[in-house]
Amino acid sequence: MADLELPADLLPLHIAALRADRAMTTAREADGDVDAARAAYLEAVATLDAHPYWEEQRRAGRRQAAWQASLDAAKKAIDG
Repeated sequence: MADLELPADLLPLHIAALRADRAMTTAREADGDVDAARAAYLEAVATLDAHPYWEEQRRAGRRQAAWQASLDAAKKAIDG
């Protein structure tokens, strides 16, 4: 969503959560330590979700759109 301006400090948090999500999938597919990967994922998502930007967007009725915009930006940063 082009009209949403994401805070600069949000992208690294979403990148960390996305990488943790992918690591959890990789661990599961490789019969690795899924519990450790899940714990890292939950920690990354909790840190991301604690950012005050999400409350601002929730109050404005744009949280879902903002989350998608942030996720898309994180994917673009990782995958190009």
